[in-house]
Amino acid sequence: MATKTLPPELTTEEIRKHFVDGVNVFVSGGAGQPDALIAAIAEARLSSRLRILDNSLPGMTALDIDRFSTAATLNTGFFLGAYRDQHRLGRVDFVPAFHSARFRAFDDEYDVNIALIKVSEPDNQGFCSAGVQADYSAHMLAKADLVIAEISASMPYVEDATKIALDDIDYATASETPLLEYKVPASSETDIKIAGFISGLVEDGDCIQLGIGSLPVSILENLTDKKDLGIHTGLLTDAVVPLVEAGVVNGSRKNIDQGKIVTGIAAGSRAFYDWCGQYPDLCMKPVNYTHDGGVLASIDRLVGINTTLEIDLFGQINSETLNGRQIGGVGGLVDFLRGARTSKGGRSIIALHSTARKGTISKIVPLIQGAPITVMRNDTDYVVTEFGVARLSNLSVEKRAEALIEIAHPDFRDELTRQWQEILVNY
Repeated sequence: MATKTLPPELTTEEIRKHFVDGVNVFVSGGAGQPDALIAAIAEARLSSRLRILDNSLPGMTALDIDRFSTAATLNTGFFLGAYRDQHRLGRVDFVPAFHSARFRAFDDEYDVNIALIKVSEPDNQGFCSAGVQADYSAHMLAKADLVIAEISASMPYVEDATKIALDDIDYATASETPLLEYKVPASSETDIKIAGFISGLVEDGDCIQLGIGSLPVSILENLTDKKDLGIHTGLLTDAVVPLVEAGVVNGSRKNIDQGKIVTGIAAGSRAFYDWCGQYPDLCMKPVNYTHDGGVLASIDRLVGINTTLEIDLFGQINSETLNGRQIGGVGGLVDFLRGARTSKGGRSIIALHSTARKGTISKIVPLIQGAPITVMRNDTDYVVTEFGVARLSNLSVEKRAEALIEIAHPDFRDELTRQWQEILVNY
């Protein structure tokens, strides 16, 4: 049985003792960002050369490294806008990596001297729950030399999540600070059109993975006529709740984790966090389960639905840069894309608006140039815009281009056709 005694309080003296030159500090993100701990560290006014290992959630959290130390640097897998200035100063290292690979890097590449996490209040056996941010908690308990927890009255106790014994926590700070909430942007008319096409690709009994943003919300809202859907995803939002309550999502046909909703992160409203703490079939798992290639391949009829920035007529996809500027990271896109494609009866769907900048730029381009290729053409399966669906699997190079031009915005189809013919001259 775990101890029921709370760990010692994290004091300024202890902060100055442990947060010294050369120390690597992991910081949990999303609703698990330990704001009270960060505030306590900021009050210590450190100048030590720390390396912050970032786990921020795009669209929800970003770290101010000066709050840790005026000499701190940050290592991140997501290039957030908030980090651009510090990147120019050499204080932010962006490491492009699949989400599953970044998780493994904490075994292979990075020593974690200190882990900062947020957990629920303990149960009567002395165990806290990782709550709605379970992606790294278990790993950090095993990996970090020192575990410092914010024990939050606001974090729901999710029963089927990583349990953290009080005696595995070295220092703690209690807080009643509200959890950070994720506010979904309003869906656009284009989102709704794309969601309608994607709904036609989803069948009763499928197991769904979705990302974050307004389009995934529109997609879920368009699945109300389906039956017996399952969920296995890296991130869950409020939009799933109506489908659960309507019986559309019940996981009854899942061959693995039957009846369970599996995710590593829940991000949404306060009401959603409360729901997560009460829903008995929510299963919060670490990245080495939610994003593991072997696990994903073993899930029958896994449908991975993700968004992107740009695709060319070969089917190559760029999800990371715009006009040469890094604006994001790979995240779990490729993990789930490949997992879905190797799943029995699975499908991978990439969705994007056909244009950007108020219709002046086509997001379907002849050839991606000056940008990284996030998804190779060999991996691309279904592509969906507001103008329809293109399935690229098993199509010739020429047929792929034709299919993508058909779902491009009509204003750009003739020019795309002309440029494609020029490419073929030297192909």
